[in-house]
Amino acid sequence: MGAAAVDDAASMRAAVRRLSLGAAAAEEKRDAAGEVARLARADERTKRLLPELGVVPALLDMLADGRSAAGARVAAAGALLELARGTHRNKVHIVKAGLLKKLPRLTDDKDLSRSQELALLVLSISSLANTDFPLSTTELLPFLVATLSAADVPSDTKLPCLATLRNLSTKLEHARDVVSSGAVRALLSLSLSLDRKTSEAALCILGELAAASAAARKAMEEEEGEAASRAVLEAMTRHESARCQEHATYLAMVLARHGSRALRRRMRQLGVVQALLEVSLLGSPLAQRRAAKILQWFKEEGPQQSRVSAHSGPRVEGDGGTSCPDDDVAGEDGREAKDCRRDTTVGKIVRQSLDRNMKCILRRATASVDLTNVKLLVTSSSSKSLPC
Repeated sequence: MGAAAVDDAASMRAAVRRLSLGAAAAEEKRDAAGEVARLARADERTKRLLPELGVVPALLDMLADGRSAAGARVAAAGALLELARGTHRNKVHIVKAGLLKKLPRLTDDKDLSRSQELALLVLSISSLANTDFPLSTTELLPFLVATLSAADVPSDTKLPCLATLRNLSTKLEHARDVVSSGAVRALLSLSLSLDRKTSEAALCILGELAAASAAARKAMEEEEGEAASRAVLEAMTRHESARCQEHATYLAMVLARHGSRALRRRMRQLGVVQALLEVSLLGSPLAQRRAAKILQWFKEEGPQQSRVSAHSGPRVEGDGGTSCPDDDVAGEDGREAKDCRRDTTVGKIVRQSLDRNMKCILRRATASVDLTNVKLLVTSSSSKSLPC
């Protein structure tokens, strides 16, 4: 064991020397970065010691050197990742050495910005947002938004970036910066992704942002209102993914509860109510409860949000109800006035019928949720062994 420690110490000195020499070949620096990563993985004491020997600035210079080969730069990102994992002090050391200031230059490098190593390094650094360390988002958010918006970035790279965005958005002081960076638009686009994990992560962040930040709700309603409603609708129709439906119904709950009537009207027009009815009957128990609650809110708003036309002829609709022409201009013998009153009566009957149907569907949805809970209770009770 003593011999192994001596060998590791010799390897560490050699790696530090090769990284520090500006005249070293790119292959030598790549091998040295790989050796630093290996030593950091192997021993916690060595991991804490390496930054004290000056490897972090050398690795950051190597990372940002556009003349180096892509493999050498990815190796530098991997070495920094191993140094950052599990050590708060090393993460602070890397940030203070200037990692975030180099991110704008790294964004334009397609090979590096699309690498999983760099995404995981940024994710590891973002955990500082949950500490007292003042982590700046000025350079971090543009890198994340650019990576998440790029079509040619693989999902293995986007998932760590989404986790980074979630770390930042959990802090209220960062939530407004996240919204103003254009992240909402990128997240709405990713929520429609065919990759299930990417879609679930994007919907989860959107729901948390909307619940925590009025600025996020405003952005979803005013700037991306139709996109947000469509994202919710698409996610709720994914019956093969229970988590997508659960995150989508949570986002719909926040938007329906805190959004304006115009947003709820837009949601109705796009067919969100019909999708909610399906989820309330076919979704997971959590999604069913959420869908039933939202449907109840829509029902309690009454028919003011969407009037049902009783006939297909020309008709004027106002906010307070159906408007009728004056008797003076209704036509001979007041026939048009009588037709208008008859149409108003038919409209009331239709609305009453719709209300009864909605109550019936809500009762079925609530009964379905209660039945599911009873089944779970019976299953858990019956699975217990009887006393001997």
